[in-house]
Order: sequence, then C-alpha cells, then structure tokens
Amino acid sequence: MGPACGKSKKGYLFFAKIKVMQFRSAAVFYNIRKTSVAPLAQEVRDYLAQKGLAVRVITSLDELAEHPADLLVSMGGDGTMLCCARAAAPLHIPIFGINCGTLGFLAACEKNDFKNSLQQLLDGKCALNERFMLQTRLLDQDGQVQEFLAFNDCVLRAAEPRSFLTQAAFNGIKIPSYFGDGVIVSTPTGSTAYSLAAGGPIIEPEVDVLLVTPICPHTLNQRPLILPGNATLTLAPTFKQETSRALASIDGQINLSLPPGAKLEITRSPVRAKLLCPKERGFFSILNRKLNWGNR
Repeated sequence: MGPACGKSKKGYLFFAKIKVMQFRSAAVFYNIRKTSVAPLAQEVRDYLAQKGLAVRVITSLDELAEHPADLLVSMGGDGTMLCCARAAAPLHIPIFGINCGTLGFLAACEKNDFKNSLQQLLDGKCALNERFMLQTRLLDQDGQVQEFLAFNDCVLRAAEPRSFLTQAAFNGIKIPSYFGDGVIVSTPTGSTAYSLAAGGPIIEPEVDVLLVTPICPHTLNQRPLILPGNATLTLAPTFKQETSRALASIDGQINLSLPPGAKLEITRSPVRAKLLCPKERGFFSILNRKLNWGNR
C-alpha cells in the first residue's frame, strides 16, 4: 500500500492509501493491423503467465464482454488506449498501457521497460487513476437516440470544409451560438489532445469539468469555455444549404453523420476509465517529457 494524492469533497488535497490490486487474469490487446506488435504481445503474455496470471492475447475488444479479465493490457499508441478505455470502462476493468506508438501520452510505460513496470504493478506500486468520460447522445427529429462513450472528446464539424452555425444550450438554457468550423467538447484528459491544438487550456485530469473549445471561430470574442462536470451541453448545427451535413466524431475514431434537425447532448458519463501507471509517471512529468511543457 502506498500514498496517493487525492481530493476531498471540499476540493482540498489529501493523501490516501492505494489499494493493492490482485490480478488473477489478464487480456493483452493489440491492433491486428500492426503486425510488428504481435511478437511483443506474446512476450507480455508469457511474462504475466510466468507470474501466475491466466492470460490471453486478443485482437478484438468485443471479447472482453464475453470473457472479462481483471486487467487489460493495451499495446499500441494513444489511439489504442482510447479504444481500450471505451471498451473497458463499462466493465470496470483497469487498463495498463504499454506504448508501442509515437507519443504514448496515456501509456503506463514504454515498450522497452514493460517487465520492470509490470512488476511494479504486480507488487502494488502503481496508482489507479479514474478518468472522467463523456456520454454523447445523438437525438434525431424522430425521437431516435444513440449513445456513445468518449474518453478524449466529441467533435462537431461539417462533413465538407465550411463554416456553420451551432446553437448551444447549457442545462437547457440557451447560450450564445458558435459560428466557425466546429466545436470540441473534451474531458480534462482530452484537454491535451485536439482541444490543445485548437488553442484550449490544459486541465489536470482530476478536475471535474467539461471543456468547450471552438474550432476556428469567425469572431474575436469566442474563447474556450469551462463548464461544471455535471453540466449538460446541447449542440444543434444549422446550415444555409439544406444538403449540408454535420459530423460528430467520438475520440476521432467513431464518425457519425447527423441527419437534418439532429442535435447532440453531451454530459459526464456515469462510468470512468481506470488507468494504471507507476507513480513516477505522473501527469506533470508526462506533460513535460512528451509535450515539452515548462521547458526553456
């Protein structure tokens, strides 16, 4: 058991004990299209098996629902971690990310250090970080509803490159609309992704907020907006041409075409992603190493 920094209900920092998690089974996931990762996935499987875990290598996250595991090892880049987060969060399965990609901002370790990091995990020396997720509801004029989980963000944009008007409401109350290339609604974790590139602020992952960042607004007086985490933001795109369509992009991986008159309702999801990582790989350390934050 080791100390971890957390927050009380009043927002003050305190130190809490990290519960040592016992893992009896694990699933090792990698993107089947990245064949170069396959041999390393087998090495990870063998290593965990030697430690007494029942381990299997999977290439489809649908297998998690059919055969749950105590631990999901994500092998790839940040895109793989996003897929794993959306699949594992509803099942309450913690994720340990091994970076086999380029940036690896969300990973627990680099691929050349996986044995040492996994041993820390098995020894109870890794922190369990629960991350805020978005619940996006697509509502059409016929009353049909589709729901999606997002780990990083939900982006509303035009199907073709053009500016459009987006009517917005906060907890059912109309707020000023957005006119530009679109709107990014992100979690605190997603604040370092597309939102950051669009000029949004960096938000520490434990902060309970929604971040709304306009994309190329056609005005000088629209800036990123921070809303309470329990808020419901409604976005309804409108176009001058009837044939124009808007797209909703979930984590940049699931793209939905909005029918005319459809709208998005975005709020905090009741489920959270559970990320495991060594204590030395904290948020500000990764921010500095991966994005050069604070370097002179």
